[in-house]
Amino acid sequence: MLFLIVELFSTILMLNNKWSKAPVPVPFVIWHGINACSQDNELLQLKRLLETEIPGTYVYNVQIGIDCDTDKSNSYLMPAVRQIDFVCQKIKDDPHLAGGYNGIGISQGGLLIRGLAQKCSNPTMKNLVTYGAPSNGIFGIPECQKKLGSEFVCEFLRRIIDMAAFNPSIQNLAVPAQYWRDPFNFKEFAKNSVFLSDLNNMKEDKNAEYKNSIENLGNFIMIKWANDTTIVPKESSHFGYYKPGQDNQIETLQESQFYKEDWLGLRTLDENGKLHLYTIPGDHMNMKYDWFNKTIIHTFFN
Repeated sequence: MLFLIVELFSTILMLNNKWSKAPVPVPFVIWHGINACSQDNELLQLKRLLETEIPGTYVYNVQIGIDCDTDKSNSYLMPAVRQIDFVCQKIKDDPHLAGGYNGIGISQGGLLIRGLAQKCSNPTMKNLVTYGAPSNGIFGIPECQKKLGSEFVCEFLRRIIDMAAFNPSIQNLAVPAQYWRDPFNFKEFAKNSVFLSDLNNMKEDKNAEYKNSIENLGNFIMIKWANDTTIVPKESSHFGYYKPGQDNQIETLQESQFYKEDWLGLRTLDENGKLHLYTIPGDHMNMKYDWFNKTIIHTFFN
């Protein structure tokens, strides 16, 4: 009889421990933008917000290099694919991320962390948030008119840059050149872009693994700043872009051949209610943490 009582008590304790143990939250990986580092205030504030609102969550801030200066330099000069390979190895080696993670990318980091989802499938990215990312490319100099005050000068400089942007030496020298996209010459972009045309599945030969990685996301959340002067055009943050052959009128994601033929799986996500586009007030890097907490964290992660 005593033996049965002890066994029953042990079973009750075991079940109580099992039931009372809270599930471990899915961790986060955050990737900063160009000329930024993992210890910048915007990144640390976002990290603290996630840790506060989702108790027990693990947050990894991407850093490429031994310190902030190296991290910033690499954000400009280390080719995008090499950055992705570096971070891929880091997350593979981190036991906290072995079961998968949610990705958040800010500005250029939004583009690179999507590259991580597409090129580094283990561990798996479960949900993706991009914050003012150049997702469909850029065709302009950040804050040019604000700094120079002349649309003519900015247009002249853009044309000069465009003449050299697809030169292999320039493509491999500066990361922004790797997501420069000329709306007047899609064929040259698709052929000579060493990063974006491949990542967006815009080359003639489509990569089924890229599409599969995006289609398998639980949610893909894209945030655009309404007054963004850094991402040109700002609609790129929602996968919009200039209509082919000109640089004035915008073609939305849903109007594009890219979406209609589902080159990357975004139409599939959209049709399944897993693609979410938000526009918030302000210029680039106006983070709106209260809005992010209420609209993103508490809707999708908590």
